[in-house]
Amino acid sequence: MTIKADNIWMGLLMLVGGLGLFLYGMILMGEGLQLAAGERLRRMLETLTRGRVRGVLTGAGVTALIQSSSATTVMLVGFVNAGLMTFTQSVAVIFGANIGTTVTAQIVAFNVKTLAFPCIGAGLLLYMVGSKKSVKYSGEVLLGFGVLFLGMAMMTGAMSPLAKSQTFENWIGSYGSNWFIGFLLGILITSILQSSSATTSMVIAMAVSGVLTLGVPEGVDPAYHAVRIAFPIILGCNIGTCITAFIASLGTSLPAQRVAVAHYLFNITGAMLFLPFTAWMPHLTRWVAGAFGAGPEDVARQIAFSHTIFNTVMTLLWLPFIGQFVKVVKWIRKGDEKMPQRDPLFLDPRIFHSPAVALEMARKEIARMARLTLEMLSRSMGFLWKMDRAGKRALLEEESIVDGLAHNITEYLSKLSQEPLSDEQSELLTGMMHAVNDIERIGDHAENIMYLAENKNDGSFRFTEEGEAELNEIRQAVMRMYEGMIEAFEEEDVDKARRFKPLEGEIDDMASRFRRNHLGRLNRGECDGQAGVIFLDTLSNLERVGDLANNLGHVVAGELDQL
Repeated sequence: MTIKADNIWMGLLMLVGGLGLFLYGMILMGEGLQLAAGERLRRMLETLTRGRVRGVLTGAGVTALIQSSSATTVMLVGFVNAGLMTFTQSVAVIFGANIGTTVTAQIVAFNVKTLAFPCIGAGLLLYMVGSKKSVKYSGEVLLGFGVLFLGMAMMTGAMSPLAKSQTFENWIGSYGSNWFIGFLLGILITSILQSSSATTSMVIAMAVSGVLTLGVPEGVDPAYHAVRIAFPIILGCNIGTCITAFIASLGTSLPAQRVAVAHYLFNITGAMLFLPFTAWMPHLTRWVAGAFGAGPEDVARQIAFSHTIFNTVMTLLWLPFIGQFVKVVKWIRKGDEKMPQRDPLFLDPRIFHSPAVALEMARKEIARMARLTLEMLSRSMGFLWKMDRAGKRALLEEESIVDGLAHNITEYLSKLSQEPLSDEQSELLTGMMHAVNDIERIGDHAENIMYLAENKNDGSFRFTEEGEAELNEIRQAVMRMYEGMIEAFEEEDVDKARRFKPLEGEIDDMASRFRRNHLGRLNRGECDGQAGVIFLDTLSNLERVGDLANNLGHVVAGELDQL
């Protein structure tokens, strides 16, 4: 039977539109769930991953909620890169994430298109009228479900013209059973869409509309034929979905890069194991789907279960050999990179009985924290001229370390304050508490400058040559002053601190003069307004860093009354 080409083109347009709605629904649903429970999900990933089984369950649970193994793996890349989790801990979570991502296919395998409009209506109502954030986020989740179901219904409807096309039937008959073509299509489509759930759902839509049962050889069961065509595509899409984590790992630490390699290794070894059994797989999926109440003709459920079976079996096979899995990943991605030292190096509560020693150890830790913020400041200013993705990740990692050190040092000093201290020691301890707070704030200003540089880069804004020269001049003054104050603090050198103090006034004068110069350039039309905002905000952050560096000088000089 032949049909008009116009109908085929309309079907393809509907397919693209339905796919777009499906992906948008997934994004809405994932955003709503992450906003409603995002921090809890992150804490789960950070804390509930010590045991193998617990890691698998955590990965499966989080991924089932946010509907994306890619999103979970990207979070893992971030956690490992920041040192919040070891690479070995992340492996079990990756296994679980691959199971959790099959939940979407299980949902769409049911005939849920009748729920699309009620979910959209109820979700929009909750989102529009909800006064509490939790109600709004719940509405967003419902709205996402509705849009996802609507997209699935559109994709299924879009396949109908293809199911009636003699040309397409001949193509399916000739190439549809070629597992290699299906496998490559699965990798390619999912690499583009960056969602195995979307690819799997398209395959289910093809099955429901009858496309996968075209050209069935005589005497062959249509459901068996459809699952046999679909399964190599499913294997390919599991490999294709790894590209998201791979992209996220570019420029990160070695352990974070190994997370992406582990994701690939899990799915590639699974494909190698399962591809020889593509002819046998439809029998297993029919049996498993039947055990869960699906009929022998329910090809959508069988395809969904093929996705679940693959990931579950591979998890069960690899889990007892997770140590060997980690070794293979480290062999593939060789290298020896030290993890960032997040924990304090010098703080030891056992020396509280000797307050003088304890205070000296606190001084060393505070100086280490200050050196980190000095590096952050230098890095962030460099971004104003050249943005660097790897450098941004490193800066955010350093900011996280600085925050952790500030908490640990403050806690250490608080406990030390309960010990018998001399008046001089009490005053020094108080000054150190101030120093910790000021140094942490300098780290925050460095992060602010990084985001300003990112906005400048994203908007392709340009400073004038005069503006760049002014920023460079005040940067050098701030860096010289802050580094000098850190040295004075390390050496307890009051004279050195007083020598660098006058720079604070010079920095304030520079900031005022450069603001006036900049307003003049704006009035003459020499500078873009948006670039001007970034320029002025950068000046303000640098001026504030100068003030905070001056506070560190007051601590060195024992001038706490001036803080």
